[in-house]
Amino acid sequence: MAAVFGLVGAVFFAQANAVRAEEMFKSSDFLTWKRANQEFYINTSIGMASLIASQLDTDQSKCISHWMATDEQLAYDQVLSSMKQFPDYHPRGVILAVIERRCGKFERR
Repeated sequence: MAAVFGLVGAVFFAQANAVRAEEMFKSSDFLTWKRANQEFYINTSIGMASLIASQLDTDQSKCISHWMATDEQLAYDQVLSSMKQFPDYHPRGVILAVIERRCGKFERR
């Protein structure tokens, strides 16, 4: 089962480097979306990251879940602020960086 989550994680986060920067979906594109759509995307991405972390590092998974549960709006604002700083990066890459800054690096296998 862990191998499945590892594969899902690899596919999930590989999108950030899958194509050349000028051809990929960028944070600058994401920032033009309606706030409700941004929040849904961020929430889904963080939820997937927490699910993957639950198979690799339960403390990290708890940290991610606690971060979102404690102040969801602050979490969204932190992600959106980082996207404004890094507009040329894929949104999931930025989300991953914010999660890792907050709750530690994901274990790579």
